[in-house]
This record gives sequence, C-alpha cells and structure tokens, in this order.
Amino acid sequence: MRKLLRVFIVFIILAGCNNASDQSVSNSVALVDSIQSATNHYCYENAAGTDSIRLRIDLVGTDVSGELLYAIRGKDRNEGSVHGEWFGDTLVLDYMYQSEGSLSSRQVVFIKQDSLLVEGYGASEEVDGKLRFVNRAELSFGSGIKLKEMNCDEPSAASSPAASTAPIQVEQGSEVLYMYRWELKELNGTTIEEVKRDQFFLLFTPGQVGRVSGKGGCNRISGNVELLDNRGLKFGALASTKMACPDMEQEDAFLKILAQINQWKIVNNELHLMLNGSSLAIFQAVTGKK
Repeated sequence: MRKLLRVFIVFIILAGCNNASDQSVSNSVALVDSIQSATNHYCYENAAGTDSIRLRIDLVGTDVSGELLYAIRGKDRNEGSVHGEWFGDTLVLDYMYQSEGSLSSRQVVFIKQDSLLVEGYGASEEVDGKLRFVNRAELSFGSGIKLKEMNCDEPSAASSPAASTAPIQVEQGSEVLYMYRWELKELNGTTIEEVKRDQFFLLFTPGQVGRVSGKGGCNRISGNVELLDNRGLKFGALASTKMACPDMEQEDAFLKILAQINQWKIVNNELHLMLNGSSLAIFQAVTGKK
C-alpha cells in the first residue's frame, strides 16, 4: 500500500512539472511571436519652449527606424533619418542628416522618464567620419531636451505654418546607396502594388563599387553601374536569368528604364533614378533583406 502511494505522489509531481513547462514554453513562444510581428508607431515633440523638435519612429521588437527634426532658434534647421535600438529605458540612435551641403551623422541618445524622452549630452568623438559619444554611461540627462509623446495623426506643431515652411527635403550622399536594399515603389509615374515591391529591387553591395544586382519582378539581374560627377549614373549591360513568368511586361519596362537612367539622388531614404532631372523610377530604402 505504501509503495502504491509513493508511485501516485511521484506521478502527480511529474504531471505538474510538465504542465508548468508546457505553459512556460507556450508563453515564451507567444511573446517572441508578438515581438517579431508587432510594428508600433510613436511620435514625440518638444515638451516646452518655442523650439521645434520632432521624433517619429517605427518600432519592431527592439529595432527602431524613423525621422528626426531639429528646428532650434539661432541654429540651422536639420532633419534626417534615424536608425537604432531600445536598450531597456534607453533609446540609442544614429542620426543622418544634411548639414552645410554635406551628409552628416551623429549619435543621439534618449532616456525614457515616465511619458517623456529626455535627450542626453556628453563628450563626443569622430569615428569613421561619424560623431559618437565617448562613454554613454557618462551622459547627462538633467538639462536635456524633453520630448512628450503625441498622437501621430494629430497636426505637428513643428510642421505648422507658425513653426516652419514646407517640410525640408534631406538629400543624402552616395554612402547611403550601399546601406539598403532599394525596393521599387513607382515606375514611370505608376505606383507599384505594395505586395509586388519586394520583387523589384536593386542592391549596391559595399566593397563592390561598380556592381549592382537585384530582381526585375521575375528574373534576377546583375551587372555594372557607374557613378559619375554631378550625381550622374549609368547602368551597363545587365545580365538576367531566363525564367518565364505570366506577367513580363512590367519587368521589360523596368529594364528599359534602367537603360535610360543618367542621374540619381536620394531624398529622405528614397532613391530616385532619373533621366535629365525627371524621376523615372523611385525606390524605398528597406533594411534586413538581401
């Protein structure tokens, strides 16, 4: 009888452990799935004073991308893109913007205090042409700019007529060309359906200046590209795989337009391929894809 009782007790303990383990695994999987799939949009503006500072970010997991504007009285207005990551209560961003006719980059750090983001200040140094904080652990947040969260759908004080004129267009340098995969969003004035955009793309690979690869909707393409003075650009002959797809007209149009291109520019993370100043193909910068 005692032996039977011991077996029964052991069975109950093992069953409880298995249930707890299964619940833990289930909760963990659900948490990971929610982090990977959730995309959240957040907007912040200057909480006090007459200066206009605006931060708009998209958050996927802990990865952050978006736009940042500084319109501070007595200083040059600058606006550009940000990319970075949340570390606990700290937001660490690389801010890329146009300054004095050239593309500049510096590190920006905010700490979350209740509903505010407070900007940090500290000693900086230049690393590979980009300003970085010497030691983020020594940043001061006491007197930093404070941004309050706002509804992204509400009109921005920073974009109102009293604060500024038309939104600034930040033109970016050739180094940005190699930072992203460029997915086609508009071809010769026609918008590309969003579900098709990842099938039309270009890649300019770092370390392989003069080479381009990508996809034309159906077939993979690769070949040579030449960057010329005054934002000139010329594609060489592009090799293509020979797959046959139901709709080849758009691919043919895409390749014909690439052959005509003689200029380029990147504005606010959009690549414009142009013929004599007219944009024939517009691409959106996309990260995390090859």
